[in-house]
Amino acid sequence: ERIFLWLSPRDMKTVVLVCRRWMQVGETPGLWSWLSSLTVNNIEMLTCRRFKAVSQLRVKRKLTMTNELLESIVRHPALKILNIAGTNLSAIDPDILARVVNSVETVDVTGTSLTAAQANAIFTAISEDNKLKNLKIRNNDLSALNTGMLARAVYCLEYAEMLSSTRLTAEQLSEIFTAICKGTKIRKMQIANGCSNLNLVSPDLLAKAVNK
Repeated sequence: ERIFLWLSPRDMKTVVLVCRRWMQVGETPGLWSWLSSLTVNNIEMLTCRRFKAVSQLRVKRKLTMTNELLESIVRHPALKILNIAGTNLSAIDPDILARVVNSVETVDVTGTSLTAAQANAIFTAISEDNKLKNLKIRNNDLSALNTGMLARAVYCLEYAEMLSSTRLTAEQLSEIFTAICKGTKIRKMQIANGCSNLNLVSPDLLAKAVNK
């Protein structure tokens, strides 16, 4: 194993193919510490021992999302950043999805066809557990979320992208900005094109939140 530490990433990929013994040694996660991020093509990659130290995962958009795949992601020991943007999550169990989101520090679920039940489960979990710090959830319908729960979730976040193309109502937006004015952990909330009801929020409230 000490000898393998001197090998380049390219050589490491080669030596694990030489024989079974070298593969067993080469699967040691510490030998792959140079690999900080991983693009997942199949569920088998998540069970591979060499990738246990990877802290960032990006799931390919064409990959079929299943409850089994997300359960494997939850069990990934070192994961901090998860990008599943563009995948279709509509068939995923809401409780499993909520556990995945709250098992990491940063998650991107932009454009994932979330159902009302899934969105509710995610924001309920966020409001009850503050492990998640950064949330990107643009291009999903959040209009059915309870305003109070939404505000409590925002209170727990440090960064959020949730105002663009999420169909938030004027009441929900007002509750979010009111929560920010009262004091939250939020450091940055992206306001981009697609927030059609932003003009219905009190200018004074919006200005106060922006300058908080």
